[in-house]
Amino acid sequence: MSTEAPRQGGTWRQTRVLLYKNCLIKWRTKRTSIQEILIPLSLLGLLIIISMIQPNKRHGKMPDSVLYSTNRTSVSEFIVGYTPITNVTRKIMYKMLSEYCPEGKEVQEFITEQEMKEASLLNPEKFIGVIFKDAMSYHLRVPRQMIPESSNHLESKTSCSKSFEMCEAEVYWYHGFTALQICIDAAIIEFKTNHSVLEGLEETEVVIMGKSAAVEIDYFFRGVILIYLVIAFSPFGYYLTIHIMTEKEKKLKEFLIVMGLQDTAFWLSWVLLYSSLIFVMSFLMSIIATFSSL
Repeated sequence: MSTEAPRQGGTWRQTRVLLYKNCLIKWRTKRTSIQEILIPLSLLGLLIIISMIQPNKRHGKMPDSVLYSTNRTSVSEFIVGYTPITNVTRKIMYKMLSEYCPEGKEVQEFITEQEMKEASLLNPEKFIGVIFKDAMSYHLRVPRQMIPESSNHLESKTSCSKSFEMCEAEVYWYHGFTALQICIDAAIIEFKTNHSVLEGLEETEVVIMGKSAAVEIDYFFRGVILIYLVIAFSPFGYYLTIHIMTEKEKKLKEFLIVMGLQDTAFWLSWVLLYSSLIFVMSFLMSIIATFSSL
């Protein structure tokens, strides 16, 4: 216990002395010290210039927008098939075609869902399948152009950021998907209640929610920035190696070890010095990058 405490105290005392010695070395080698500082700042300045030449795209705030009424005539482009064939489903589909979507081409009946799938392969771009689970529920098999292709997980926040662009959600509204649902739902409700609700469904106000202002990020340029930042701090490691090799060539470390220097104190003094330099430089570069166009 008594021998460990003096050794520990000696380590910290030696570290402070060596740290002061290293600071004097940095002061005397001002040229290399200035280069260590200027190289990272120069690379950062180059990045700022590049970012000014090719700035990030900024998209303004988009307000809420009300969609126009859906057009039932869009259903006329498609052939509608349904399954299974029952008195209820037949009445619903023919009411839908004759009263709510009279512009429609035709309604085809299929005994099984497999038959309907095979028929859809003959004209996949114009065939819509309605599969009834019961008299009140169904699901649709529709062509690809009637539904958006991308997933919300893959779609950029900056997409559909201009008033003249059609958002992917609007594909449901304008390409017949919603119009077909309105016709089928109105036919089912009237069949069950003897009350027409088509007008109320068509008057339902549909709103595309607005978007906050966003910045479109170039991920390739962001990757280049990360590589540049790594390169920017490489001079610190280079000059640290030079200082250590210089002391080794002069056999200064061996001489100090003979005088009682602990190896931990030698390495810790350089680590503390360059950790402080890198921290200060990182803080300075962060401030510059924050108030620049990066």
